[in-house]
Amino acid sequence: MTIGAAERSGSRPTLDAIARQASVSLATVSKVLNGRPGVSDPTRERVERLLAASGYAQRDTPPGPGSLVELVVEDLASEWSIEIVRGVEAVAREHGYALSLSALGPDHAVGEDWITGVLHRRPAAIVLQFSALTAGRRDQLRARGIPFTVVDPVGDPPADVPVVGATNTAGGAAATRHLLDLGHTRIAAIAGPLDMACAVDRLAGHRAALAAAGLEARSTSGTPVPPGTRDPSVVVARFSREDGERAARGLLAVDPRPTAIVTGNDLQALGVLDAARSLGFRVPEDLSVVGFDDVAPARWARPALTTIRQPLQEMAERATRMALRQHAGADGPAGGAPNGPVRVELATTLVVRDSTAAPGVGAGDEPPVRRDVTTVEIVGGPEALRVGLHEHDPAWAVTFAEHRERILRAVGPLDVRVEHIGSTSVPGLAAKPIVDLVVVVPDVTDECAYLEPLLGAGYELRVREPGHRLVRTPARDVHVHVYERGAAAIDDYLLLRERLRTDPDDRALYEQTKRALLGGTWDDMNDYADAKTDVIRAVMARARAAAASPV
Repeated sequence: MTIGAAERSGSRPTLDAIARQASVSLATVSKVLNGRPGVSDPTRERVERLLAASGYAQRDTPPGPGSLVELVVEDLASEWSIEIVRGVEAVAREHGYALSLSALGPDHAVGEDWITGVLHRRPAAIVLQFSALTAGRRDQLRARGIPFTVVDPVGDPPADVPVVGATNTAGGAAATRHLLDLGHTRIAAIAGPLDMACAVDRLAGHRAALAAAGLEARSTSGTPVPPGTRDPSVVVARFSREDGERAARGLLAVDPRPTAIVTGNDLQALGVLDAARSLGFRVPEDLSVVGFDDVAPARWARPALTTIRQPLQEMAERATRMALRQHAGADGPAGGAPNGPVRVELATTLVVRDSTAAPGVGAGDEPPVRRDVTTVEIVGGPEALRVGLHEHDPAWAVTFAEHRERILRAVGPLDVRVEHIGSTSVPGLAAKPIVDLVVVVPDVTDECAYLEPLLGAGYELRVREPGHRLVRTPARDVHVHVYERGAAAIDDYLLLRERLRTDPDDRALYEQTKRALLGGTWDDMNDYADAKTDVIRAVMARARAAAASPV
């Protein structure tokens, strides 16, 4: 299914709104829109009903020629792609066009199925994220009078292909200059894949800033790296959080280690924060970190991420307007080579937050002796879900207060914070009768300071994993989650709690989702928790958007 032409009043719900109504993610809506597998029949039917009721048409009702704007993205689940979708959809709606979505996958190439479908759909214009069209594909589109633009291309498209990008070289240089201005001299870099032009340009900017400051690439022994030799201060990795963490672990293992790391994108930078936390390094006291893109998770991270803002939504809007101008004949014949500019770069800007600071005294010293665990230990193995939902019980707040005092007595002088979290903390919300608490400690690796006292107070260890410990009562009716001060999960728990306390629509949606899930059988409580992920992410996104909006 693709998004059809439907009504052009401009009042039709956005894809985000459809996802919220259906209690699913934008990625799930995309699967339904494109007829891909991986969606249960009840969910698919629910999404299809909402799409139809909102004025979207099925694939078997072909849209009229020129009624669509086609958007091709790499991965709809990524924050990067979501920003692109918002930009293209805003301009399409402004001009009365519907939107058709296709997902490429990681190889950045469009296949025969896509070109066959798009020639059938005859969109007014096409916007491609990353994708590079072959000469044959370009000729096919131009022969049908279908204009196209590319946002942030992988390589260097031919001169007659309209491209909208960002000042990646300048952005890479600005990230490194910021660290130099703070006094850092041992600055490492995690670059993106070097078959992508944006990654090459950002790395070039980083190296140019170092050269301008008179800093050479150095080996681990501190001697200059001879020309043509691999630079050990640069690691090339995929644009993912996992690869960023792996790369950071390697960089932080050298002696002397870097006091700052610049990255190719925000996901890599979040991975650096993960690695630093698990290795015992504090950010920014022991290590400064700079990202690139300024997607929403950069603002939510703890510490909030200093980054280079790439105006993704504006880039998508500009690319869509360029393509629609070609369609209208304002920039040359529809589908032909445009008369106007075909290379546009929008400015990047440095956004300074909390992940960068001057190198601290002793920066480069060994991390604390204690290292966090690197595996997940579940004591007792999987457990079936045996309890159902209960109407909200005021006694849950009393139970929280009792256990808060019990925990504070157990840990004694340790500086901790205890909060009531989870569904039992939300008045009016039905919940499983399990009271959840979060305990914030100075150092989660210092188990002698908190875990041994909690076990002595009668709690039992259930989970030990990186950055998190879970203890509970023998009756399993109270769960105590332990995190280190600054962990992102703490703010997430509290933000979700406040959203559910204050927004009746999201509270009702969350309860409805839990009731639907509990209609099934769950042999592992963790599987039940994972099944709620889509709706929790959607609620959290709205909570963050509300928190960021001016009052």
